[in-house]
Amino acid sequence: MTTARFFRSGRSIGLLFAIGAAAMSAGCKSGADGIGLSKEQQGDDAFADVPSPPADGPKIIALREGTPILDRPRPDAQTIGELRLGAAIPRSAEPYSRKGCDEGWYAVRPRGFVCAGTTATLAASAAEVLPTGPDLSRPLPYRYGRAKYESVATYSRLPTLAEQNAAEPDLSKHLPRSQGAGDPLPAAANDVPLDARGVPTGPPVILPGGDGVDESSRRTTASFFTFASGERIPPLVPLSILRGEAPSPAPLRRGSGVAVTGVFSADGGAAMRHFGLLTDGRAVPIDRLKPALGSTWHGIDLEKAGLPVGFVHKRGVNTYALSRGKAEAQDDELERRTAVPLTGRFRTVSGVRYEQAREGFWLRSQDLVMVVRRSKFPEFAKGSQKWLDVSLANQTLTAYEGSKPVFATLISSGRDQLKDPAVSASTVRGTFRIKSKHVTRAIDPREVHNDFDVADAPWVMEFEPGYALHGMYWSDGVGEAHGFHNIGLTPIDARRIFMWSDPEVPEGWHGAVATDESATIVFVRP
Repeated sequence: MTTARFFRSGRSIGLLFAIGAAAMSAGCKSGADGIGLSKEQQGDDAFADVPSPPADGPKIIALREGTPILDRPRPDAQTIGELRLGAAIPRSAEPYSRKGCDEGWYAVRPRGFVCAGTTATLAASAAEVLPTGPDLSRPLPYRYGRAKYESVATYSRLPTLAEQNAAEPDLSKHLPRSQGAGDPLPAAANDVPLDARGVPTGPPVILPGGDGVDESSRRTTASFFTFASGERIPPLVPLSILRGEAPSPAPLRRGSGVAVTGVFSADGGAAMRHFGLLTDGRAVPIDRLKPALGSTWHGIDLEKAGLPVGFVHKRGVNTYALSRGKAEAQDDELERRTAVPLTGRFRTVSGVRYEQAREGFWLRSQDLVMVVRRSKFPEFAKGSQKWLDVSLANQTLTAYEGSKPVFATLISSGRDQLKDPAVSASTVRGTFRIKSKHVTRAIDPREVHNDFDVADAPWVMEFEPGYALHGMYWSDGVGEAHGFHNIGLTPIDARRIFMWSDPEVPEGWHGAVATDESATIVFVRP
């Protein structure tokens, strides 16, 4: 396993000291006037036209999860986005204001302002001791794992052997059992090739260079958390802990999911032990995680296929040939959730309705979940307006641009389906717009029956407080209602909808808030 070794250089100590000093500082307070604009120039209208910093300009580094980006350089301004811990985005050379922020409000690319101080630093080298960012080109933006046991210890920094023994009483017995090459792993969501639109171009292929894949194209439970990052400076203690604003790292419940951004080595007694760095800066023993690969299943592109389409919703479904009033089952058997483009023609034989596939065979209607051509459209479905048509009864989602369908897939909504969402595990019905988008975000444990915790669910699109669409790395349950309030998608489908929908999340940001009425509409119906 390629990992970053645990070391402390003079440079790393200097970095940690500088960032730690920022963490312990007083932070955002009322200060001097802005640099670059006079008091008279610092009205709201002036900041609306602040130029976007160049892409190759100096950077500001986020020191906390959810570092806010505001539309004006003042503490009470509207939040328009957020940065992940360790994000580095271009900033202005000088602050535009110091109102409520001692170290100044810096304009960031492509818009907005970030306060330098407790939540962000101008020291670009700080990124070396903070978690690395997500890979937005892939269905799963991080390498994910789930806790194999109850109460898996997490640490605020790379632990000493004594600290490991104190937090993990079974360590001496556990380590010998955790050695070995591990079991082979199947294809993962990130093994599916995608085109520029996020449309799969073929089946999953495990290739060298894939997540945890060796030169012989083999992936195992032991190799999955291998990173080709080389040596890095050991991670910094999360600043919220340094400032006493957060409790010591809590253990993980069995099954809880986490995103691993890199792996570091520390003393494990007889051998070096590997620890994964999480997005919030905590460290977790890799030998207590199991890989979370994400489903390789995905919906169907409708740019060429169009509607209607049927999804096979059960196992053991045969195709049929119809002739002279008889239906004869063929040897061909379709897998559950296969997407079948249909002609729209149907026949009834012996009281059973059959739908014709464009390939010429027939399928029983009772074996399919249908997405049909619409004869009527909602009032808002005009021009190129992007909207999502979500059917809770059918567990389907269809993406439209005006009246043109572009994509259809299966979902997993609230498990009580059509009950009152105020008092049940049901998804709210109505017409909404996407309010905010987040590359990753923790979700309510009730979405998984409160059996475990889910950190960094990918491609989150909130359309109503407490309701969102998102990808699932912990489940392959689309086609059936298993959630609480949210609408779950496979990672491939969630990424496609995320990248297609509005508002756009600017490069380097971790989330963006819709600030006008141009956001994608979410139409949730029975």
